[in-house]
Amino acid sequence: MNWIVIETSEINSETSVLVTGPRHEHIKNILKKKEGDLVQVVIPNVGNFRFQVIRLAENETVLKEVEVLPRELSPLSIECFFSLPRPQTTKKILHLAGAYGIESVFFFATETKNKEYWTSPVYTKEGSDLLFTGMSQTGNCQMPKVHMGKNENWKTFLESYTGTVQILDRVGTNEIEILREQGNATNQQLFVFGPESGWKESDWEFFERLSLNTVSLGNINLRTEFAFSSLLYFLFKN
Repeated sequence: MNWIVIETSEINSETSVLVTGPRHEHIKNILKKKEGDLVQVVIPNVGNFRFQVIRLAENETVLKEVEVLPRELSPLSIECFFSLPRPQTTKKILHLAGAYGIESVFFFATETKNKEYWTSPVYTKEGSDLLFTGMSQTGNCQMPKVHMGKNENWKTFLESYTGTVQILDRVGTNEIEILREQGNATNQQLFVFGPESGWKESDWEFFERLSLNTVSLGNINLRTEFAFSSLLYFLFKN
C-alpha cells in the first residue's frame, strides 16, 4: 500500500480526517510515520494529495491536507465485461480495475456459469474495498463503476451497448495490436471476457449476427485474471 485511500465523506470542514483500523495500522507500523510526517493520499474521483500526520495515537491517526498533487496516472477509458468468474478470480479483477482505473466493470452470468457465485461476499459487499486496494497500490484516483447484472440477460446488454464491443478469445480474428493500428484504444470500448471453458457455438453465432469484433491476446489459453492483466498492460503502455 503506497497510498492511503480516503473518501470525501470522511473529510471534515477543516480538511482533516480521522483514520482507524487497517489504514491506521499501515501508517503506524508499515510506513512507520510519526507526527509531522507526510503521507500520500488518494481521494476517489477527486485526485491525489499529500496529507500531514497531525496526531498519531494507539488506535487512530489524524491527517490533514497540505498539498494537492498532480494525478499519479491517467486512467484507462475502457469498460470490461466478465462472464461471472469464480469469487477468488473476481477479487483479482477488482484489484486490477482499481489499480489501472478503468471506467466500468460488468459481471453477467452467461449460460455456462455457476449462478451460486452471486451469493459470495465479493459480489454483495466487498467490491469497494477491493477496488480501494488496487488504488492504494498505484495512486489511481478514478473509481471504476461496478455493475452486477444478476437478473439481466447478457446478450441483451451487448445488443444495446452503444460503443465498440471487442470479444476476446484465443482464436479471435484480430490480434490485440490492431487496436493500436486503428487508433481505437481511446474510444469507448467494451472488452468482453468469456467463460474460461470457451464460448459456445450459439454464442459465436450471436456475435456474428451483431458483426462484433473478435480479438486475440495470443495463442495460449489464459485464466481470466491473466488475460485481463495482459489487456491492461498492453493498453496502458500504449
